[in-house]
Amino acid sequence: MDRAGHWEGDSGSDLFFTSDARSSVLREESSAPVQLDETHVCGARRRLACLEEITIALLTATGEDAVAKVILELGAAALGASAALVAMIEGEEFVILDVRGMPEATLAQWRRHPLDASTPIAMAVRTRAPVFIETEAEWSAAFPDAVRATIGPRGPRIALPLIVGDRVLGGMGFSFPSSVRFTEDDRALAVTLGRQCALALDRARLFDAERKARAELSLFARRLDRLQHTTAALAAATTPLEVARAVVGDARAALAADRAILAIPTPDGQRLVVLEHEGVAPWGLQSPSFPLDADIPPAVTFRTGERLWLASKAAIEARFTPAIWGGTATPGSLLCHPLVARGRTIGVLLFGWSAEGAPDADGASIAEEIVHRSAVALDRAMLHAAYENENRTLTAFIGACPVAAMILDPDGTVRAWNPAAERMFGWSAAEAVGRSLPFVSPDKRPESAALLARVAAGEVLAGVQVERRHKLGHILDMSIYSAPVVHGDGTVQCLSICMDIRERKQAEAELRRAYEIARDADRRKDEFLALLGHELRNPLSPILTALYLMRLKGRTTGIEREREVIERQVQHLVSLVDDLLDVSRIMRGKIQLSTRPMEIARVFSQAIEIASPLFEQKRHELRVDVPAEGLLVDVDETRMAQVLANLLTNAARYTDAGGHIAVAARREGGEVVLSVRDDGSGIPAEMLPVIFDLFVQGARGVDRAGGGLGLGLGLVRSLVKLHGGTVSARSDGLGKGSEFEVRLPALSPRRASSPDLPEPVSPRLGKVRRVLVVDDNRDAAQMLAEVLTSHGHEVELAHDGPQALVVAASFRPEVGILDIGLPVMDGYELALELRAAYGDRITLVAVTGYGQEHDKRRAFEAGFARHYVKPVAADALLREVFP
Repeated sequence: MDRAGHWEGDSGSDLFFTSDARSSVLREESSAPVQLDETHVCGARRRLACLEEITIALLTATGEDAVAKVILELGAAALGASAALVAMIEGEEFVILDVRGMPEATLAQWRRHPLDASTPIAMAVRTRAPVFIETEAEWSAAFPDAVRATIGPRGPRIALPLIVGDRVLGGMGFSFPSSVRFTEDDRALAVTLGRQCALALDRARLFDAERKARAELSLFARRLDRLQHTTAALAAATTPLEVARAVVGDARAALAADRAILAIPTPDGQRLVVLEHEGVAPWGLQSPSFPLDADIPPAVTFRTGERLWLASKAAIEARFTPAIWGGTATPGSLLCHPLVARGRTIGVLLFGWSAEGAPDADGASIAEEIVHRSAVALDRAMLHAAYENENRTLTAFIGACPVAAMILDPDGTVRAWNPAAERMFGWSAAEAVGRSLPFVSPDKRPESAALLARVAAGEVLAGVQVERRHKLGHILDMSIYSAPVVHGDGTVQCLSICMDIRERKQAEAELRRAYEIARDADRRKDEFLALLGHELRNPLSPILTALYLMRLKGRTTGIEREREVIERQVQHLVSLVDDLLDVSRIMRGKIQLSTRPMEIARVFSQAIEIASPLFEQKRHELRVDVPAEGLLVDVDETRMAQVLANLLTNAARYTDAGGHIAVAARREGGEVVLSVRDDGSGIPAEMLPVIFDLFVQGARGVDRAGGGLGLGLGLVRSLVKLHGGTVSARSDGLGKGSEFEVRLPALSPRRASSPDLPEPVSPRLGKVRRVLVVDDNRDAAQMLAEVLTSHGHEVELAHDGPQALVVAASFRPEVGILDIGLPVMDGYELALELRAAYGDRITLVAVTGYGQEHDKRRAFEAGFARHYVKPVAADALLREVFP
C-alpha cells in the first residue's frame, strides 16, 4: 500500500470492494520507533473520537438506510478501510442494504447472494463470529480456489455478524490495503462497531415498524370515517334501488371518482340493468340496460366474476374499443368489481377516474370494503324484495285458489286461510288464523304433526289421503298436496291444498265394482269361447274322420262332388272357429310367435294350397310373381301362411267367377313387400279406413252367403303387427278391384337360409299298438276307432273316465287318446289316474276341443305327451303318434 492508502494491484472486484478512498485514521509512519509509538497513540485517540462520533450518529439515525450510511462513511473511516458494505438477511439470502467503493458490474452480481456463499461475510454470519483475514495464506485456507477465481485476488478483510440477542440481522464487511496488519485495538474497535451497528439497525427496524403501524392505524381511522356514512346508508336501504343510490353516491365521493355505476342482472339473466349512476354518463346510457354478452367492463366482470382493474388509458384502450364510451373521453383508470353474495355474482360496481394510476392503495382498500358491504346490503335487499313479492304472489294465489288452501307454521298454526277453506271446513278466516290445526281431530294430530315435519324438512307431499274434521263435527275425506315455502330469512312454512275426495272415492269404488264385473264377464267370455270351440269342434271331428274313411275305403264313387262339398264346408267351419278363437287370443295378448328365417316363397306356397279349393270352385285365374329365393324374412311359418291365406281367400270371395287374382313379392330397401291384387268388387272409399277392424265386411249379395264373420282382415293386421310389419289396402272404388299390401322387415341373405323341412310321411302300417279311445261323443270315438283299426291297431272305446279305467285294467293299453271335456271325470283327472297306474308304459294323447294356451299347459302337466285340437287330420295323427 502506498502512502495514499491505495491497494497496489487490487482490481476492486471482491466482495468488500476497494476504492480510492483514503483512510483518515490509520496512517503508517516511516519514522523512528519513538515516532511510531506517538503515531499509534494519536491513532488510538482518533479512533476513540471516531467511535464517539459514530455512536452519536447511530443514536440519531432513525431508519435502516441512515444507519447503513453511518456505518459506511464513519465506520470505514474509523477502521481505515478502503471499501465497505452492509447486507441484511431476507429468507435464505443476503440483500445488500448499502455499499461504498463497489463497481456497478460487481454490484449487479452480488446484490443478492445465498447465505451459504463462500465469502467472509457469509462465514461470519454462519459462525456468529468476526472473521479477520490478513494474508493470502489465510484466504486459501478459508475459501476454495473456485470461488476465489471468480472474485479475483484478495487483501485483508474484516467481516462482522450483526447480532442482537439470539437474532442475526445480517452482516457488514470492510476491505483494506494489503500491507495492513490488525492489532488487538483494531479488532476490538471492529467488534465494538459491529455491536453498535447491530443495535442501531434493530432500533431502526423497530422505529420503521412503529411508523408503519401508526400509518396503518391512521389509514384505518380514515377508512372507518369514510365508510361510516356509507354503512349507515346501506343499513337503512330496503330495496335494491336504495342500496344502489347509497353506494354510488357515497363511494364515488369517498374515492374521488369521476364516474360510478351499479348494475344488476335482469330476472331472465340475459341483460344487466343500471340501477344508479353518477358522474360522466357511461356509454351514453341510451338504454338503462345492455346485453350480458356485450364487450363492456360491467358485462365482462359479471361474466367472469373477477375484478377488472386497468390503471392507464393505454391499458383501457388496448382492452376495450373507445366506441363503448358513447362519445365521452376514455377514463384514465378504471376499477370494476363483481358483487358476490352467497357464492354467486348478484351485480357489478364500477368506478372511473380521469387521472391514471387511480385508485391508490388507500383507495383500493376503501373500494374493497365498499364492495363487500354493498354486496351484503344488495343481497339483503334482493331477498327482501323477493320475500315481499313472494308474499304478494302467495297471498293472491291462495285467495284465488278454487280449492281449500292454507299456510301453516311448522307447529300447525294457521297463518292464511282462503275462502274455499272457509266453505269446505266451516271456519271463517278470522276463526282459523292463529289457531293450531282446528280442522284435525285430536286422535289425528300426531299424524298431522309427522306430515308437517316432513314438509319442514323439504319434502313435497302429493296426494296424501287423510281425514279432516268439519266445524260441525262430521269427518271429511281429503287428499292433500303440501310443499315447503322457504323465506329469505331461512324460516319455513307449509303451503297446503286440500281437496274433498268423497265423490272420487265413490267413483273409484264404482269403478272397482265395474272392473270386477268386467273381469268376471271376461272370464265368462273366455270360458264361453273355450266351450264354444269345444262344442263346435266336437261334431266337426267325426265328420272329417268319416270323410277320411270314405276316401280311404274308396266309398265315394258317384258322390265325389258331394264329398268335396261336405269337406270344403267343414273346412270353412273349422276356419271360422279358428279365426274366432285366434282373435280372442290376440286381443288378450296370448299369441306367441315361433319365428325363424325362411324364404317368403315357401310361405306363399302353403297359403296358395290352403286357398286353392276356393280358386278352383270359382274358376279364378291366379298369377304368381314370387321369386323362389332372395326374399328372406323372419316369420312364424304357420301364422304368416294364415295371413296370406286370409288375403287370398278374401280376394277369391269378393271376385266374380272367372276373375283374376295376382300375388307378387319384391324387395324395397329394408323391407319385403307382399301384394294380393284382384279385379273383383272393390272397396268403397268410406270402408278403407276401417277395413281391418273386427266384424267389418263389405256388402254381400245372395251369392255371398258363404262369407265369413268379418274376422279375417282383423287377424291379418294383428298377426302382421306381431311380426313387426304393416298392412294396407287400396281400391279405386266399387267394381274396380282391390289390392292388399303387406310389408315385413327383410333379412340379409347372409343371415341364414330357410332350413329344409322333412318331407311329410304318408300313413303306413307300423307296429301294432293297443289303443284306448275315450270320448263322450260316440260318433267321434267310433270314427277314430275305425281309422285306427284300418291301420291294424287294436282299439277299445270308453265314453267317460270311470269306464275308461275299468277297460284299461283288462286291456292294458299302450296308447290312450283322450278327450278333455268328459263327464264324471275330465280328461286331466283321467290322465293322472292312468299315469299313476301304468307310468311310462302308456303314451297319452289329448284330442279335444279345448285349444287355448292354458289348456295345452294343463294337458302337459297332467302327463299328456301330445295335444291336438279338434278336428285333427287323421293322417297327421297316424304319422305323429304311430310312426
